[in-house]
Amino acid sequence: MNIIEQLLKDLSHKELYDFVIKHSRLLKDDILLEFAHKIDKNEVNNSNNYTQLLRDALDGISFDYEDIMPDYEYGYDEFDGCLELDALGKWLDKAQEHVDKNNPNEAILICKACLEEYASWCETQDSDILEYVDVNYREQPFDILRQTLSMQGINQQELLDYCKSEISKPKYKRAYMYDGFSRLFMDLSVMVGSDDFIILQDNLLHEIEDKSSYEAEQILKQKIDFYHINKQSDRAWDIIRENLQIKSFRKDLTKKLIAENKLQEAKKLINDHISNDESENKPSLSWHELRSWDELKLQIAQKENDIPEIRHISFRFIESDFNAQYYKLYKSTFAKEEWTEQVEKLIQHYEKRYGIQWFSESVADVLRAEKQEERLMKYIEKHLSIDNVEQYHTCFSSSFPEKTLALFRQAIDKYASQNTGRDYYEHIVRSFGKMIKIQGGNEVVKEMINQYRVLYKNRRAMMEIMGKFTLKTQSQQC
Repeated sequence: MNIIEQLLKDLSHKELYDFVIKHSRLLKDDILLEFAHKIDKNEVNNSNNYTQLLRDALDGISFDYEDIMPDYEYGYDEFDGCLELDALGKWLDKAQEHVDKNNPNEAILICKACLEEYASWCETQDSDILEYVDVNYREQPFDILRQTLSMQGINQQELLDYCKSEISKPKYKRAYMYDGFSRLFMDLSVMVGSDDFIILQDNLLHEIEDKSSYEAEQILKQKIDFYHINKQSDRAWDIIRENLQIKSFRKDLTKKLIAENKLQEAKKLINDHISNDESENKPSLSWHELRSWDELKLQIAQKENDIPEIRHISFRFIESDFNAQYYKLYKSTFAKEEWTEQVEKLIQHYEKRYGIQWFSESVADVLRAEKQEERLMKYIEKHLSIDNVEQYHTCFSSSFPEKTLALFRQAIDKYASQNTGRDYYEHIVRSFGKMIKIQGGNEVVKEMINQYRVLYKNRRAMMEIMGKFTLKTQSQQC
């Protein structure tokens, strides 16, 4: 037993009590965190005593723009951290501790107080400042509450009523808590078999005029999630079918129809969407959106073995740039004797697109895909750079090791003569590492290093980095 333990054991109850009261300011937070659950909840008008404790903890805490301004003194050109509320964090840790100790009702009381008082505190802060406050303060209470839902002794209906009464309060939207309440409300509605969540979503949807808007989509997705979780998938799909003005719903239904081999219905959904957009003088579909519909059309064409359509769509995917997946699909639509001519047309297409005098990755990628080793090597030689050799050398280095090493040496020599600095020297030795894996590469790299030690003897960083590389390769070979 140490001295402190012996003193505490020998002190009378009154002596210890007087000491704690005298020094309560210093011990206040620790005492409340440890023993607040012992306060009689009926003593203060049957209210949640944690509410006042959290209110006191947050009282006077405020942030301004100086708290998120760049700190140039320490080299920070922007604020990349989070604003912390230590007192709130401690109470959330205490709530989690209660869950871990199987005291869910106490955890629920703390989480309710954290939600309410944090949201009220947010009303006193500038909205731009709130973006920098740690997201855990608005997410962790809901995470803890969800942990309690299946624990023994929980009144799920009471918690559902709490969500129902709180979710519509404006302060929770300002504090970015609406989604958390909505998810919890949904889970509880499923657990108790209530339609309250759906009724709320219907009321919110009724207030929105544009049923194709983002807001309408989010509300409908909430209903869909509810029905899926509640094992009422048919009702979820009914909502999707009734709201095809929302593009994501139309895509989801199209994918479902394709999976069910209802291909004509799927094609109609796609074509109706594209034709409606064109007939209603809407802005042209973006490249990304057209591509997503093309992917679905391609799935249908493959199922129908529609070769002309597969060829047409897959070419659109490789028209601008090479793509291995769609290149292979495009190639599959031609007979072997036809492909010889078509591949040359594709190479010419890329050369025309990028300019024959410029290097085109798409041309190089086609040559690699066709395993035209010597032709690819000559193309790299024509557009020689250290990056190009590194990217494509493995395609021809086995068949043409001497020529590959010569290309590396020529590219690196030029690179070394034109660039100085550690990053460039590191790049050079990375290329050396690739060269030594090629037949005869060790000897060529040794020659180059010896040459550079003479040519660039005044580049200390280069000598250091090449020295480390030499030692590393020697140790690996031993």
